[in-house]
Amino acid sequence: MDQETVSVINRALVHQQAPAHNRMINTRFNVKGVNMATRHQNVTTEMALQYRDVTIPAARTFDKGVIDVEANESSESLKIEPVPFIQLR
Repeated sequence: MDQETVSVINRALVHQQAPAHNRMINTRFNVKGVNMATRHQNVTTEMALQYRDVTIPAARTFDKGVIDVEANESSESLKIEPVPFIQLR
């Protein structure tokens, strides 16, 4: 996932008429292989998670394994959770 994913998620949020500041800025993979989405600085995690039903299908356009979006306890990012490796066997 990269800026194309961010663009697709943000377009989906616009389509669903999410507030203008409720947007993603960047995505990156952490050391565990989980995609982390950085949100706009004025958006709380709770605000971003209100649109998880929009974010998940949008993220799946690039990664079919995405199954959930959740808060990250150690930072201000959102976790875009893939299917766990064990389930792929």
